[in-house]
Amino acid sequence: MSELSKTGLFAAVALALTSLAMVATRDRAVRTEAFNDQGQAFFPEFQDPLACTDLEVVDFDPSTATASRFQVKFENNRWVIPSHYNYPADARDRLSKTAAALMDLTKDTIRSDSPDDQETMGVIDPLDTKSTALKGRGKRVTLRDASEKVLADFIIGEPIKDRSGQYYVRIPDQKRIYGVNLKAEPSTRFADWIETNLLKLESTQIRKVEFDNYKVNLEQGYQKGEILDVTREDAAGPWALSGGVPEGKELDEDKLRSLTNALADLKIVGVRPKPAGLTRDLKQTEDRKITLSASAVASLQGKGFYMTRDGQLLSNQGDVRVACDDGVVYTLRFGEVALGVGDELTRGESDEAEKQDDAEAKDEPKSQPAGDNRYLMVTAAFDESLIPEPKDESRAESAPPAPGELPENVIAPDPIEEKSRKDRYEREKADFDKKVEEGRKRAQELTDRFAAWYYVTPGDSFRSINLDRASLVTDPKPKASNIPGPGGPGGGFPGGFQLPPE
Repeated sequence: MSELSKTGLFAAVALALTSLAMVATRDRAVRTEAFNDQGQAFFPEFQDPLACTDLEVVDFDPSTATASRFQVKFENNRWVIPSHYNYPADARDRLSKTAAALMDLTKDTIRSDSPDDQETMGVIDPLDTKSTALKGRGKRVTLRDASEKVLADFIIGEPIKDRSGQYYVRIPDQKRIYGVNLKAEPSTRFADWIETNLLKLESTQIRKVEFDNYKVNLEQGYQKGEILDVTREDAAGPWALSGGVPEGKELDEDKLRSLTNALADLKIVGVRPKPAGLTRDLKQTEDRKITLSASAVASLQGKGFYMTRDGQLLSNQGDVRVACDDGVVYTLRFGEVALGVGDELTRGESDEAEKQDDAEAKDEPKSQPAGDNRYLMVTAAFDESLIPEPKDESRAESAPPAPGELPENVIAPDPIEEKSRKDRYEREKADFDKKVEEGRKRAQELTDRFAAWYYVTPGDSFRSINLDRASLVTDPKPKASNIPGPGGPGGGFPGGFQLPPE
């Protein structure tokens, strides 16, 4: 080979090596660029938390090998929970705060690029049907806007032991696993997303509570119970029991306080939709005879409610009627125990599954504890007599005078006083008319709100509200004089110490 050929060959090899070096350097730069995403935002285009109108959280239950979905969405100009039959959600503030916290997530640390670590770190997609793993599945959180565009989508895994406040996080369809400071984990508790005050009343509004303590079920039929009520004139006034309190007894003020507090903050832990026909019928007045379909009757009986032949609705655990100073009267009907935990409790199963559960519950216990939650139905009505009507004193007629006495109106009334009384009455009458109008409107709104639903209320709410005479009447509390101190035994002080006489 000539020297010229050798030189050309060396030049060609050098050029090739230079090209390979450039490619390798570029590839390393690309790989380094890809690796150096630590500290970057997960979803930099997501800038407005109010743009989020749809939050979906998917969790995985390894005991049943099923994924559970919880969703909150703005639909038809209202917030609803699609996973719970579109039950109304009190969601705008909570969702915007949750979205704001998730919007700012950054890739704080890089923990792994190996798919083998996904199970250990708990970031397997709960919706991954290809994976056979029951353990290691995370919680998938997806946020969308009104056009269904995905604003954020990630899988939250296990907490990182050596980093306080950090969790393993992975983006679906990507291998890399990050350590992320998670400020707020989206709640999947149904109770966290709904209006907590079911009845929307204040304890100070309650004027009368009537307890109808009958019982009814298919096995024993109807068992009549005592009807009693407690009343008070105003929010600060004492309670009085119908028929009075037996000698040597008194009303249990603690029970009455728990009663009014439970009514003002009535908790629910689940909902079930009523059949369409049942929903429509129960929006009618309660004194009107109701005719139900066979499916509606079966739906009622499965929850512990029964329709009589004359159209009266009865409940497994009797009724409680609550009358308020705005004229609204609530009727609370407590039914059967609601079985289940988790989603089975908060939203139930399909109609067929519920029927099967009702049949099996009579023969064998559930594999999971049922607790003492109760089905509850609520209706509302309006009673104008609960709103005091003002008296027109300017039109009051005096009693006829007794023989030998002068009539009261022998002296002409002061026209200024008469006008003052008339003006006061007109103001009070206008205020009364306004309260009546608002009360009717409120009762109708509540009727529409309650009509579509069976509720599930926890046992402590049921026990605080569904009271009988034995619960309301108690022995008198010890008097202050029986307590060591001034005025007590032994001169009022421990050891019989006496103050010197004055």
